[in-house]
Amino acid sequence: MALDTEKKLEDLVVYEVFARAYGGFKKVEDDLERIKSLGVNTIWFMPIHPVGKLNRKGNLGSPYAIRDYRKIDESLGNAGDFKNLVSKAHKMGMKVLMDVVFNHMATDSVLLEEHPDWFMRDENGPTRKVADWTDVIDFDFSNYDLVKYLIDTLKFWVKEYDIDGFRCDVAGLVPISFWNRARAELSQMKKLLWISESKELDMYQAFDLTYDYDSYDILRAHFEGKTSLEQYVNHFEYQKSAFDGNVKLRFLENHDQERIAHYVSKEKLKAWTAFLFVQKGAILIYNGQEFALEERPDIFNEYVLDFSKGNSDFQEFFSSMLNLRQRMPVMRYGEMYVLPNDSPHDSVSILRKMNKYFLLYVGILEGKAHKVKVKFGEEFKSTYVHAFDHVKGTPYTFGIDEKGDAVFNVEDFLLLSSVL
Repeated sequence: MALDTEKKLEDLVVYEVFARAYGGFKKVEDDLERIKSLGVNTIWFMPIHPVGKLNRKGNLGSPYAIRDYRKIDESLGNAGDFKNLVSKAHKMGMKVLMDVVFNHMATDSVLLEEHPDWFMRDENGPTRKVADWTDVIDFDFSNYDLVKYLIDTLKFWVKEYDIDGFRCDVAGLVPISFWNRARAELSQMKKLLWISESKELDMYQAFDLTYDYDSYDILRAHFEGKTSLEQYVNHFEYQKSAFDGNVKLRFLENHDQERIAHYVSKEKLKAWTAFLFVQKGAILIYNGQEFALEERPDIFNEYVLDFSKGNSDFQEFFSSMLNLRQRMPVMRYGEMYVLPNDSPHDSVSILRKMNKYFLLYVGILEGKAHKVKVKFGEEFKSTYVHAFDHVKGTPYTFGIDEKGDAVFNVEDFLLLSSVL
């Protein structure tokens, strides 16, 4: 972690907002009470700036092809609307993050004419690292004046709008020296949260959190039939040693990925959602995920989020699980162990343990209900456990035999807590 990273990052529940698909700032403001009630404490806005017109992808263009960093897209509202939105979120106890896209700008960036030397160039003119990103051109960070301008831009949003932190797009494509300097300078203004959209360990020099793409990449490969569920789950144990206490931002979907409801059946969404919430790390939710929406929002064309098409019962379940996480310290801070079981092809068993408290998740993520034998190991052998079942809201008692094994009859998933 960065030297001044706040502790208890596992408290974070970040709600990603695509303001354009919402219908603008006022529509988001109208929805803040509902978002807060889910158990959310942090809102992240995808880019809210004017989008480039040259080489635009789709009718409206990607919000990540920004034309002017210091302006607000008029279709979302004006400066006053955004200030009111941020202020209301703050009054409700929620922090507000902005998206920072500093690897590139739109091909008709307002900076290009005045500062052509700030951009990467080849014999054909301004260029980019990623060939497919034809609507943007990349910066040349060897230019001192560019670095100062970008850091001053971050200061502008903190000073003028009281922003609480930044989610930094493809941060690994920007020199880490830039992020270190940006964090150091802005720390003189306000204690901020820094999230890197990357999976590399070295990003923790400057960032509080990195994305959980190292395990999500395996999960997506599993959904595509390329890897097993067991390979995905085993990666959590690898992360414990590789990242050595650094906190990951966990997710099942975001604007770059398909909805989780696209990959799994409606019958399995609750088991997968509970599995996300018992993982160690901070939590990221994409707007509409709580309604089990299956359609992925179009970020290039006109698209309107319609929560009325969603499942309100699933939202209630989603909120109940998320608020349970907020009430139970062991569900956030407890050490996380992947316990072996006898059906790793379709089932997951996770133990969260903190002092004398423990939380057990046993979920059948694929297939039908069946018995699952979980191997607790030597520490728990010959133990009789009186627990509470958070799914049914009833007491639950089970025994761990002399070998350290326990058998559970699992319909969908079990979520049990106890004090040893």
